[in-house]
Amino acid sequence: MKKKWRRRLMPLALCCALLAGSVLHAGATEMDTTGAEATGQGSTAESTRSPLDEVNDEIDRVDDEINELEQNLNEAKENHSSLEQNKSEVESYLDNLNSQYASLADQITQVQADIEAKEAQITESEKAIADKEAEITEIEASIENTRSEIEKTQTDLDEQYEAMKLRIQFMYENSSSVQLFELLLSSDSLVSLLNRAEYIEEMVRYDDQLLQEYKETKQALDEQEAKLEEEEARLNEERESLQQDRDDLQQEKDELDKLNETLEDRQSRVAAQQNSSAAELQRYVDELVSSSDTINSYEEEIAAKQQYYEELLAEKERQEEEEAKRQAEEEANNTGGNITEGDSGIDNGMDVTATDDEMLLLAAIIYCEAGGESYEGQLAVGYVIMNRVRSNQFPNTITGVVYQPNQFSPVKSGRLATILAMEADPDVQGKITDSCRRAAAEVINGTSNVGESLFFRTYKPVPQLLENLEANGIPYYIIGNHVFYHRWVAY
Repeated sequence: MKKKWRRRLMPLALCCALLAGSVLHAGATEMDTTGAEATGQGSTAESTRSPLDEVNDEIDRVDDEINELEQNLNEAKENHSSLEQNKSEVESYLDNLNSQYASLADQITQVQADIEAKEAQITESEKAIADKEAEITEIEASIENTRSEIEKTQTDLDEQYEAMKLRIQFMYENSSSVQLFELLLSSDSLVSLLNRAEYIEEMVRYDDQLLQEYKETKQALDEQEAKLEEEEARLNEERESLQQDRDDLQQEKDELDKLNETLEDRQSRVAAQQNSSAAELQRYVDELVSSSDTINSYEEEIAAKQQYYEELLAEKERQEEEEAKRQAEEEANNTGGNITEGDSGIDNGMDVTATDDEMLLLAAIIYCEAGGESYEGQLAVGYVIMNRVRSNQFPNTITGVVYQPNQFSPVKSGRLATILAMEADPDVQGKITDSCRRAAAEVINGTSNVGESLFFRTYKPVPQLLENLEANGIPYYIIGNHVFYHRWVAY
């Protein structure tokens, strides 16, 4: 960039070289009061371009470059703002994804804990089922043993029952009193008789006892078998209930496994989105860094060009002062003029109104002609312009007076146009001082501090002007570096 700026400064250096040896004129630029248009003695256009023309061209070129750079800077700032917005949105989205990922991680941890709990419950349930099945197996074995005992006992009972039936049948078939009596009488002794009687009684008692035992044993076995079958049924119900519980636990675990798989899948997708968003965020960060560098580059280039622009304006002002000095020297020998003697044609009662643009124009010409003078000197220049507006010898508007050909050197040189252009540019406006603006507002309908003066100029380059004014009895005022006088006189 430094090389680029050295190239930009070359025309200014060339201008300075062309003007080497010239003397800077201290003070405000001069007003062209030669009346050249009225006498037909206007200057002819130069056949070659002057250094001032080159400076004006360079000012125009730099102004265009500054405008283009400012447009580029605004676009870069808009792009930077858009990148900031996009970055903020991606950051918000990434924060949301991080929250989702953390929430899913918590859910997965809880679900996996639930799965482990269900697995432990299933293990306990399966152990309980196994214990019940062992109990059932043991009960079934007991039932089988009991049934075997019942069958064996039933066989014994059946045999005893058959024997008992035979005895009973025999006894009942042979149970007549005579037969029993004969049996007893057939005993050969009392002992034998008693033995036989006791035997018969014992047999009856034995059969009765066997019958009772049969009934009791049969009932006890039946009750035991029924109890075992009832216990077996209860254990089967418990086993089926445990199996159902186990199936329910397995279903819940399967659902938890499915939920865990779903959560892990969602977590995987969120992680992928996190990676993508993080990459996008980094891209915006990189673009913002690049955008900031671009903005800084534009601002640095604009600042450098603004400095160069101010240097050009200073050079232009110096050259305008040189041109004004040269014209003053030429006009020192000019004796022409169309306003000689008599009434100035000023209507002091004329009410002048001015638009905002005209007020700015008036302040600008005051600044160009007397920006370096005192406030009284700035008022005097403004009153000369307003005297001309009210005079029938000149245009009756501020714009007409200021732009009347060959009257004001800043108009002719282009300096006035430059000052107005700068005021329209928000980056360089404010060149016109507040005192010049205040003077413009005051002279619109104020009382002139230079009477009915219609002309002014710097008097030091042409000291004979004061002699001619005094010789012709023309009133004049000296304020600062300017002399203000009522009518034209040769000098």
